[in-house]
Amino acid sequence: MKQDGKAISKFSSYIPNQDRRRWLMLGVISLLLIAGTDNATGFKLHLVILYALPMLMITWAAGGWVGALIAVAACATWAIVDSSAGRFIDNPKMYYLEWGACLAGLLLLVYGLTRLRAMLEEAHFQSRKDMLTGLVNKGGFYQIVGAEMEVCRRYRRTLSIAYIDCDNFKLVNDKYGHHVGDELLRVISKTMQRKLRSSDLPGRLGGDEFAVMLPETSAEACRMVVEMLQQRLLQEMAEHHWPVTFSIGIATFTRMPASIEEMIRQADKLMYAVKFTSKGAIKQEVFAG
Repeated sequence: MKQDGKAISKFSSYIPNQDRRRWLMLGVISLLLIAGTDNATGFKLHLVILYALPMLMITWAAGGWVGALIAVAACATWAIVDSSAGRFIDNPKMYYLEWGACLAGLLLLVYGLTRLRAMLEEAHFQSRKDMLTGLVNKGGFYQIVGAEMEVCRRYRRTLSIAYIDCDNFKLVNDKYGHHVGDELLRVISKTMQRKLRSSDLPGRLGGDEFAVMLPETSAEACRMVVEMLQQRLLQEMAEHHWPVTFSIGIATFTRMPASIEEMIRQADKLMYAVKFTSKGAIKQEVFAG
């Protein structure tokens, strides 16, 4: 379960955050406007309830801890202002009751929204997860690579895709059964998760085809990472006595293509060039636009 939690966090970090920035900006502006109006009108208008909406906007964009800190700071400020003005001098119990209830209510809203966002992110992650291997599926891989492409395009960074096909996988299924084929795919997944860097993202695109996204990695370094991964995968196959090798195509982009489909297509094309010639090898090409 902890591994899933880390995966969800990593996956959500790739989700385009333009909407979150928009909500954060809108929440901060709304909070300042309400606070300004509240300060100008003094005790003539009771605007406490209006603070809930911008706090929830900020919580959605920045997280529960930020929302909770703002709620505490706001209630503490209101309490200090009321105390300085002598508002509850005749009934000090109401001082604690009113602002205690207000703080509890805001914190409850923040907690509820934080849990809702966590559940939505988990549901979104599960819909992008390959149930057999635990890796992201094709839809999730495309979404994450698409988001990373925009970052690399903006900051002129390098992005590589390694497309991996299991040679002789059908032979394993036919000889040992599909349950062994499924175990083979799980071994590949576990090996990828253990041996790849934390910045790399492996995914299962379907059947016996996998892909790995390697961001901000030079062509030479990318080749070294993929060669290391291939050797480790071959060791795992040998230990299980499975006659499987790996044909790999690496497409390294120093300039991002027009679409993610073009990026995957180039890596897929390189992989098939290996598969229809020598098998079990690696072919890499650098695309500069």
